[in-house]
Amino acid sequence: MSTIIMVLGAPNDEYGNLSPIALDRLYKAYELADENETAQVLCTGGNGEHFNTTNRPHFYYAENFLKMKGIAPERFLPGIPSRNTMEDFCLAKASLEKIDPTVLILVTSDFHMERAKILCNKHLPTLRKLFIPAISSLNEAEMETLLAHERNALRFLRNHKK
Repeated sequence: MSTIIMVLGAPNDEYGNLSPIALDRLYKAYELADENETAQVLCTGGNGEHFNTTNRPHFYYAENFLKMKGIAPERFLPGIPSRNTMEDFCLAKASLEKIDPTVLILVTSDFHMERAKILCNKHLPTLRKLFIPAISSLNEAEMETLLAHERNALRFLRNHKK
């Protein structure tokens, strides 16, 4: 039985410090990886003006965090240098379908999960999936901004189905 825990990328600052959104997701991924000792871990996130302007991809910082928490380096699949949620799945598709895990556990923020589910099911329809939200630690004002963004993104997805 093979399990892959796929944790979606989130912002970090210009020094590589992980944002609260990234930390929420990574703590949930750590919890799952710690409970599932044979699960492999796949971190996503490359570079982009809106989330990571360092010279290293976001997945580098995510993997380092999880390794510092005790996840063995050999459990990591090659990171996905994606710039957005759709790229997370498009760029991971070939390797995930080749591995064909028994289950893909997708970790993202609670506010982001609906959109991530739609895109994951669209781009990875044959994989068995389990969606695990990371509960957000953001305050109400920060959440409202993100929820507005998600509503717009979901509206776009629904209006542009192919």
